[in-house]
Amino acid sequence: MSSSSGKAKAVPGPRGLPILGNIPQLDNELHKTCASLVDRYGDVFRIRIGSRDVVVLNGTEAIRQALVRQPLDFAGRPDLRSFRSYKNIIGDNISFTSHSPGWKIHRKLAETTLRTFTAGSKMSVLEEKVMFEVEELISCWTNNNYEEVVVDPADHVKLSVSNIMLSFIMGRRHQLDNQKLLDFVSLSDDFSKATGSGNPVDFMPWLRYIVSGTLKRYESLLHSYKNWFGSYVEDHKRNYQEGSEDDIMDYLTTSTNNMDPKELEVAEITKETLQSTVYDLFGAGFDTVSASLLWALLYLVTFPDVQKAMYDELVKVVGKDRKPSLEDRRNLPFTQAFLAETLRHSCVVPFTIPHSTTRDVVLGGKYNFYIPGDTVVFVNLHSVQHSKEQWDTPEEFDPARFLTADHSKLDSSKVEQTMPFGAGRRRCLGSELGRNELFLYVTNLVHKVRFEAYDKDSLTMEHEPGLSVRPLPFKVRLALRED
Repeated sequence: MSSSSGKAKAVPGPRGLPILGNIPQLDNELHKTCASLVDRYGDVFRIRIGSRDVVVLNGTEAIRQALVRQPLDFAGRPDLRSFRSYKNIIGDNISFTSHSPGWKIHRKLAETTLRTFTAGSKMSVLEEKVMFEVEELISCWTNNNYEEVVVDPADHVKLSVSNIMLSFIMGRRHQLDNQKLLDFVSLSDDFSKATGSGNPVDFMPWLRYIVSGTLKRYESLLHSYKNWFGSYVEDHKRNYQEGSEDDIMDYLTTSTNNMDPKELEVAEITKETLQSTVYDLFGAGFDTVSASLLWALLYLVTFPDVQKAMYDELVKVVGKDRKPSLEDRRNLPFTQAFLAETLRHSCVVPFTIPHSTTRDVVLGGKYNFYIPGDTVVFVNLHSVQHSKEQWDTPEEFDPARFLTADHSKLDSSKVEQTMPFGAGRRRCLGSELGRNELFLYVTNLVHKVRFEAYDKDSLTMEHEPGLSVRPLPFKVRLALRED
């Protein structure tokens, strides 16, 4: 196969062992292995995991070449056993389905819905819901008095964010001590632990006869999640009123009812596929936002000067008598820089959901690598967030890297380089929802609450193993601001 730069090359990579491939060489934190392999083979290399070849894309240029400049070539999803289990139990969805005309219509419907609530006519709905939940969270922590308290924020943050997603998507919410919310947080923790290291059966199918417990555990958790969320779906269907657009499920249902029948047929959109879409939105939105918010709190107590600078900016722009809103964002460059650095430094999602090539392709640009169709493709976002070529001292937390030289404005071009939500046609659906939630949570918390480290010596940037990167448990000392 040839390209404009001559005969295409094979993707380089290390030799592997029979049966296992390169598994013995892979660190539990795959991005660490990738960093050493990039030094040896370059931004694009091949590894073998069990019986399957995997091409790994590292760095901004390689990822943009594949996902932005050649989007259709890399828009597939591999046929992995865990993906099949997800679709069999939860249903066909946007996240795990390969690109097709139907997928495109389905994705557009979901994007339009989310855009309406995050940047369109219903943006105020999100603001009101988040601000209410922030007040509830603060009340839970402080009991509305000015005495200092010490808390481990993790569980309350997860409960609060799950309430937001439930309210935003289904129009329901609970008190933070409600057993159904507690059950979900426990379930999400179990799911993250069970999937954080991947499923070996995906790459070594024969293992299903030997170590079937991992897959069974994964499928059991999927059934539990569907059962947990299913009760809300059934209640929502019973109470739905024609034409309603009060929440995400309402809006999706009404939009589907108004769609061209031919488009519905092509997309194969049914009530079941709509349900699987909201399952996706809920799970992904909860996981990334709650993890990012915990990192933000950790950075605030680790770097008190950063917290003070953010509070001073909030008081200058917002004052003390009203709450920060999304309209204030453009006038809060340091706050935006803090949030951008939080997403970059924490890198909550080091790798996207695996892609696959939709046909035999040549990765163009400066690469000219031949990649067969149906090849699994890993997209290493950590390599972008922590690139030594792209960022000065990437391992340091420094919001100022996203400001102009005089620190008066946000440098949007640098923010765009971070790619925390992926890139191209399969970029995370809820990216704007996540950014908006994180902004509203962090600004309203800092505006009203002073956070301090409970034990400075115990603070660490190490993280828990799991589906998303979360900080190790930590405690904070907090109090309502009196000034």
